[in-house]
This record gives sequence, structure tokens and C-alpha cells, in this order.
Amino acid sequence: MNRERILRQIRDAGVVGQGGAGFPAHVKFAAPVETVIANGCECEPLLFSDQVLMQRHAEEIVEALEAVMAAVGARRGIIAIKEKYRTAGERFERLLGGKPIELARLENFYPAGDEHVLVHELLGRAIPPLGLPKDVGAVVSNVGTLHAVHRAMAGLPVTHRLVTVTGEVRRPAVLEVPIGTPVEECIAACGGPAVADPVLVLGGPMMGRFVDGPEAMRREVVTKTTGGVLLLPRGHYLHRMATLSVREMEKQAAAACIQCRYCTDLCPRHNIGHSFETHRVMRAFGGGVATAPGTLQAFLCSECGVCELFACPMRLSPRRINALFKARFRERQIAYEGPREVVPAQSLLNRHRKIPVSRLAIKLDIQKYLAIHPAEGERLSPAQVTIPLQQHAGAPAVACVRPGERVEEGAAIGEIPEGKLGARVHASIAGEVIRVDNAVTIRRG
Repeated sequence: MNRERILRQIRDAGVVGQGGAGFPAHVKFAAPVETVIANGCECEPLLFSDQVLMQRHAEEIVEALEAVMAAVGARRGIIAIKEKYRTAGERFERLLGGKPIELARLENFYPAGDEHVLVHELLGRAIPPLGLPKDVGAVVSNVGTLHAVHRAMAGLPVTHRLVTVTGEVRRPAVLEVPIGTPVEECIAACGGPAVADPVLVLGGPMMGRFVDGPEAMRREVVTKTTGGVLLLPRGHYLHRMATLSVREMEKQAAAACIQCRYCTDLCPRHNIGHSFETHRVMRAFGGGVATAPGTLQAFLCSECGVCELFACPMRLSPRRINALFKARFRERQIAYEGPREVVPAQSLLNRHRKIPVSRLAIKLDIQKYLAIHPAEGERLSPAQVTIPLQQHAGAPAVACVRPGERVEEGAAIGEIPEGKLGARVHASIAGEVIRVDNAVTIRRG
């Protein structure tokens, strides 16, 4: 396979990582590595989008994985899934005979799908602090990204994605929706809210973003990286933790942090060998220290939420406090200057400190939703979509259409700025462009 051609097809199709921050795939796949890992572990509890995708499109995922392996010069491919995904596992097994691709089945723990954890589990290598998988000869790609790569190879851009809609909705489902679909329409397609005055989580319960209030919810749309839409009752444990003020967090840290180290001892980054001890950051924060050498290690936090939502016996907020420190440091242009080496002795403890999803669900008070298996729902056809020009890491796309123009589904509506990291954006429905600002709004017709 022609490497440059594959990368150009991926770039032209606007493919970005669908499992995280949306890093442009044509840049990610440009670095030579030894191993490509297809990540089908679906890290967050309650999300089923990747499972449905693997059941529907296992063959396309394998073909795309082979293409990416050719592009990066890898001799080894691994498809990583949780062992409980039996249907997907059986389908992959039938497809892998004679190929240099293995199927790895992981236990049902959190965060199995974190790329640092995944590389450590599968290759026995720890990515250095603030490093990337390519630093240890690997690249990790979500299975949704690989499915998009397969479509890109056929000249089809990213226009739709699968979204899990669950929690307090009447008929939880996995929907296929055009990019830019209002989240409210996804909820309505699932029978609407099952409780009065719910709060919305975009993503999963551990790392998702809370959206509070009808007006705020009305503005939200599905993007290339939206894997889940979760409704929770107002005042739910997760909602209370997400809405604590900085002053409340500071007072709680000063009064209640017992320096037990549980936040550090269960931290996935600490347990693959990073020099990250978040209990020390908590000590500084509770003491009112705005910046200190020891708090720079907050840069190493992945914000997975284990410390805050599972480990801390006092229900404090280490994850949000680390995020606060990181934001302060960036505002003041302070860079991380701590250790970049891996501490091998710490990684020996990793296998004994995994968080079972079943126990995590009890702690989060989401076990009743965990028992729900969303049905495979319909493909939505909204009358109007609002497609953000920034759905990815890097610079926003630059609009290349104007109000009044007619576009076909798949037409480019946003281009990568010259010389910048970014991704193209495409029309997800055919119709008339009615507005262009930081997004492109298209009315079907």
C-alpha cells in the first residue's frame, strides 16, 4: 500500500481520533512504529458505541488496521478488546487467520482503554511522563477511528458517528447520527428524559463534561468525538462532585485530606511508573499554595477520575485540583520540569491495583444504568445540523462555504489552516448553508 496515498486519504476525509481529544489521524499515522494497537476496550462505563461498531464492522476495522500498519511500517498489529465482548471477539478471530495481527482480551477494569495503560498491559512498556506511544514504538488507534480510515480509503469523509444515549432516558439506544445533530434530538429519539430537570453528561461518567440547564443543553451538538450522551438526575453524586466551587474544594482539602495516599496508590499513571504523587498536590492545595515545585507534577495527571471518584475515602477532588493547577501553570507559561524517567518498581504494582468496573459503578451510583444494554437504534435524519469548525486537537478549520450556498453530504466545509495542526470538516447532510461563524449550520433540503 502506498503510504503517502493512505495518509492523504485520511487527511482529506477529516479523520481524527474518536476515543479522546480528536488528534488528527494523518499526523498521528505519519510516524514510523513497530506496533499498531486497535483500541476497542471502550474505557468508560455505560458506553456501548465501540462494541456495536465492532459487531457491525469487524472486517472493515481489520482492513484499516492493515492499511495503517503499512503506512507506519509496523510488523505487528494488536486488536485489544475486553474479554466480555464475546461477539466481537468471535468475529475478529474468524478474520485474523494468517495475518500478523493478534487479538488481546483484557479484564473489565478501568481505565483499560487509556493508551498509556493499554501499551503497558500489551507490550510491557511504560510510556514516559508526558510522552506518546510512539516513544516506545507503538501507535494506538480507537476502532472508530479505524472504521473512519476504511471509509476514507473509499473516498468517504467523516460525516456520521455512533452515539450511546443512556442513563435517565426512556429507551436507551446506540444511534447513528450526522455530525452536528442537536443532542436534544438524540435524547428525543430515545423517548426523552425519564426524570424531571436532568443534567447532561457528554461522554462517559468518569471523564465526561457536565452540561447544566435547558439553554446550555439546547446548544450542544454531536461532534466527531462524542461517544456518549448520559442523562442523570440533578443532585446525583457525579453532579455534586462536578459542581463544587474552587473555594469549597480548597476548604475540604485543608480540613479533610488525611494524606492516606490512596489517590496516589490507585493512580493509573503512578502505577505504570510515572513520578506522580497526587496526595502531595492535595497537601499544597489545602495549604493555600498557588504554585510550588511539588505541584508541577499536576501536569502528569490524565484526569481519569480514579483518585476523585473511587480512591479518596473523604470524597475530595484531586482530579479537579490537578486540572486547576495545570490551567494556572499554562496561563503563567510555566512548563513541567520534573522527571521524565519511568520508575520500574512502581509498575510492578499495577496488576494488583486495577479498578473493577462493577465496583466502580457501585461507588459512582450508576449500577442501575450498568445493567442497561442499549438497543441498536435508528439512523437519525435531523432537519438541521450545526457543525463546529473545532472538533479536534489543533487549530479550528477555516470555513470554505458561505450562507446561501447549497452543499451535498460529504462536501468540504472547513479546511485546515495553512501550516497548522488541524483536520478538515465536512457537511453531514445535504442542504443550504444558513449560518457561518465558529460552526457551519446547514438546513436540510
